[in-house]
Amino acid sequence: MFEKLKTLFHRKQIEEKKEIQPPVIITIHGYGRRCKHEFDNLKLWGEKDGYEVITFDMYDLFDEYDCNPKKWVARAKQQVDAFANSNRDIYLVGFSMGGVIASYLATVCRIKKLILLAPAFQYINLDTVTDAIMKSYASLVGNEKKDEIPMPKSFYTAFTEIVKNHKHFIEDVPCPILMLHGDEDEVISYRSSINAFDKIKHSQKKLILLHGGHHRLLMDETINWECYQIMKLFFDDHILQAEPIEQSKDIMDELLKKYQALKTEQG
Repeated sequence: MFEKLKTLFHRKQIEEKKEIQPPVIITIHGYGRRCKHEFDNLKLWGEKDGYEVITFDMYDLFDEYDCNPKKWVARAKQQVDAFANSNRDIYLVGFSMGGVIASYLATVCRIKKLILLAPAFQYINLDTVTDAIMKSYASLVGNEKKDEIPMPKSFYTAFTEIVKNHKHFIEDVPCPILMLHGDEDEVISYRSSINAFDKIKHSQKKLILLHGGHHRLLMDETINWECYQIMKLFFDDHILQAEPIEQSKDIMDELLKKYQALKTEQG
């Protein structure tokens, strides 16, 4: 009898440990030179706040032949699949091109929450813009100087293929989703996020436009801390929470009753 109770108690302890396992935040970077380092601030601040933040590179910046879009997406999926059998909630964060990939993964993987930062559902088409805009775009994508590390030309085709083949998955994302976009984004218009937001079929969604925010939201010192704080609110169930929020009673009903009573008295 004692051994049976001991076994039941031990089993209960194991179940309780499983229940309190913290979530994991997996990030997917965009098309640029910094790769996983786009999320350095999220990792720095998040780990100080007790989150586990996973960052990784989808491609080798110094290997021009590492330009297979299917491999890029597969590498992102591998990061998520590593936690598929755990008892932990997975929070997925995608930036720019990574936001498009993240929206796809949210439809095929066990994702609890999804954050898209300036997702690249609609991007500047380098084949149709003028040379001046092309030069501007090339520098703005990575916020780099001309004399710094160039992106392999072969990578651009991979980028466009990923967006073309995965942008429609935003319509089928089943989990709560937070989208953040700067209204001064030089690369991806905030209207792209508005259009994508309108395609999401469920109501557990929120789009927040950050006034003055540029493309690289987590690296932009004028807005990145505020961006992180909003993300935290979402992580901690203060935005799009499951439970309804208690609201104050609208005074207008009482005022209308008083008004009607006075009108009746005055005949």
